[in-house]
Amino acid sequence: MEASSDGVAVSGVSRKVVSPAETTPFPATSATTSSPPPSHVLSSPQSEERPRETPVKPLLASEALMEDLAPIEPSRQAARFWCAAVGLGFAGLGALPLLGVRPGGTSAALPCFLLGGVTLAAALTRVTYRHRGVAMLVLGMLTALVGLGGAGPAAGIAASAPVLGFARLLAATTLPAALLFRARYRAYAGARWLLGGAFLCALPFVILTGLRLAALLPELATVGSFVAIGVVAAALVGFMGSETTGAGTYVGLGVLCGLGTELAMSDLSHPGAFATWQGPTSVVLAALAFVAATGLSALGLFQILAWRLSDDARRIDIHAAVPEKPRRRAAPPTTSDWSSSD
Repeated sequence: MEASSDGVAVSGVSRKVVSPAETTPFPATSATTSSPPPSHVLSSPQSEERPRETPVKPLLASEALMEDLAPIEPSRQAARFWCAAVGLGFAGLGALPLLGVRPGGTSAALPCFLLGGVTLAAALTRVTYRHRGVAMLVLGMLTALVGLGGAGPAAGIAASAPVLGFARLLAATTLPAALLFRARYRAYAGARWLLGGAFLCALPFVILTGLRLAALLPELATVGSFVAIGVVAAALVGFMGSETTGAGTYVGLGVLCGLGTELAMSDLSHPGAFATWQGPTSVVLAALAFVAATGLSALGLFQILAWRLSDDARRIDIHAAVPEKPRRRAAPPTTSDWSSSD
């Protein structure tokens, strides 16, 4: 024990002298008193995290223009709709022989039901863009060829002129397909080459139709020939510049309707076509089936071309394909402007 200078005995253990500044003026809280935890302890890092919104890539003007000039898989839904409509139409034509509206009975109804069922299955089945195009092309051509042989939905078309009927089928398939391709890929230089090839395919039909005009056939056949040559000549608008579609979609539809009209007038001009009420009815229905079948094959050929050439068609210069509009020059100041500025 040692004595301090103040006379207080302290132990050998040194004690820390606490200054008055370090003393707390408030009484110490007891252990039982519960204080609310700080706010940063209540909120965990997981609760503060909010779901981040995925940034959406903006659609650039160049991408939208490219999709307009060279689309990928165009008319996909339209093809399925057309397949379904044509399939139901073929099945409906198969019911007409059973009702006595068209001749043939059960033997004529079975091919219609078969072709209609397969066409409807092509519309409802999930297949690739290319496979549906091939199926449409094959079904349309098969329906028309079977019709030239006297069976199916288009039975009886061009019965007396099978060569002309095949040339008509070739023209009704290639020309609308090339016009539709030209309308959807207007900036692609190869679209005009395809249209030129389609005109070569339609040339035999134009020559045979011209020979029929020179032979001075009955009036209905002559009118139909003029209609056919007129719609084929109208397809020349597809060779216009890249700044316009050339109304290819509507001209292609006009080619289908014009060739169908020519077919109906040609068959109605035969002797005995109006002998019974079933004669003209069957001719008109066969012509409608021909238009539906060739429209199916033309749309299928267009999809095959789009699948094969869309990548090549997208290698274009967008700025060169779409010419800029000329800027309007500013008008020179008039005398009134000078007087007002003084």
